[in-house]
Amino acid sequence: MRIQKKISLLGGDGVGKTSIIVRYTKGTFSNSYLVTLGVDFYETNFTKPSEESGNSDDELIMQIWDLAAQISFKSMRSQYLSYSHYGVIVIDSNRVSPEYIQPWIDDIHKHAGGNVPFVLALNKIDLLKLEEVAAITEKLEIEFGVRVFKTSAKTGENINNMFRYIAENLW
Repeated sequence: MRIQKKISLLGGDGVGKTSIIVRYTKGTFSNSYLVTLGVDFYETNFTKPSEESGNSDDELIMQIWDLAAQISFKSMRSQYLSYSHYGVIVIDSNRVSPEYIQPWIDDIHKHAGGNVPFVLALNKIDLLKLEEVAAITEKLEIEFGVRVFKTSAKTGENINNMFRYIAENLW
């Protein structure tokens, strides 16, 4: 069985949305900052392992949408969020505040549907001390009641785990 699901990544300018997607789909990272204009679209397949043999015909095609953060694209973003099956709000670990995160959550609920699940990706953790990351993660999980992935697009930390978690929750 083949199923197709849409995953939308959103968050502010320069938080690493594109870098996370490129790390996941291509296994690479670039220090160059490229602004997403409107939306970019990536596709990847995830095969569900069978419990007995490890083989399966079940395939999930994940359409990963990289949504631009600029205010000039806000009206388009609402259209791109529609029909999303899962959301990822990417946060720069150096710019964490509830006032910054809540508007992205509101966008998901308003334009993708009130019950669309999402996770938070606390990105750029390679720039912080371990204790700082742990404290920020705990605060976010308590405040927003969702799973928080501590990620680094630069090192690849937790990128595959996050998308595996999403895929397993989309079956």
